[in-house]
Amino acid sequence: MVAPQSDNTAIIDRRVKKILRSIELMRPIPMVITRIMRSLDEPGSSAGYVSEIIGLDQALAANVLQAANSAFLGYGPSCTTLKEAVMRLGYKRIRTLVLAVAASRGMDGSLAGYNMAAGDMWAHSVATAVAAQWFARAVDYLEPEEAYSAGLLHDIGKIVLNKFAEEEYKWVFKNQQKQSETIFETEKKTFGVDHAYIGSLMAQKWTFPQVLINAIQYHHNPEGAGEYKQLAAITNLANALTPVDPETLTRLGPRKVNEASYDILKITPDRVAAMNSQMVTYYKMNFGTGR
Repeated sequence: MVAPQSDNTAIIDRRVKKILRSIELMRPIPMVITRIMRSLDEPGSSAGYVSEIIGLDQALAANVLQAANSAFLGYGPSCTTLKEAVMRLGYKRIRTLVLAVAASRGMDGSLAGYNMAAGDMWAHSVATAVAAQWFARAVDYLEPEEAYSAGLLHDIGKIVLNKFAEEEYKWVFKNQQKQSETIFETEKKTFGVDHAYIGSLMAQKWTFPQVLINAIQYHHNPEGAGEYKQLAAITNLANALTPVDPETLTRLGPRKVNEASYDILKITPDRVAAMNSQMVTYYKMNFGTGR
């Protein structure tokens, strides 16, 4: 017996309210992360000042020093102080590293509600970030580091929705998945909201830049991102064409490029296919097996 439409609407409304309430109760992003992000935007901010704030977070300081001595990034193993590391990396890459550390807390575990094993989400997020940066450079987007951040953070809303998928609504969620819909379509039918919207609310709570908030919210529907639709379209391509292994791809569920992305970026599907082939080769050479 199918419940009346009004009953279904009431159920969805309750689910939405409960999900939104969980975001209100979330812990704010660590103060040191917020301070660093603000310091990077302050006129006249110095490498010494930024490095002092970074030094307040041991994990972040370690990540910055590691990146500054990374042979893969083209640096030699001679950087020993945070100030030198900030000067070597530059503010754009420091911003990306800060966001990566903030996002990684909670992204490396399993997401049982999404049938994702431990590490799946983190692997997908990093691969999407690499792909987004690649596509950004290929289409001459002015801020490829920004694209990396958008790719890394695009799925953070799943961290919140996972507990609802796993606990109260798991049977509904799995039933919808059998219809071969994309994850975000399933979420909308099940919860009344999708992970992209929830992720944008998390980003707002953490006072991320508006360009990243919009890229997260509209990475499945880039035409809705307003003045930031180019970054949303790049993130859409990267998410759909993520170069991770086939087993992980199966758990991630169906993904597809939104047709609007081609128009926004002024590229054809054939060109994207060629770009994607190059990107996957690059990813395999530098990060692992890929697809």
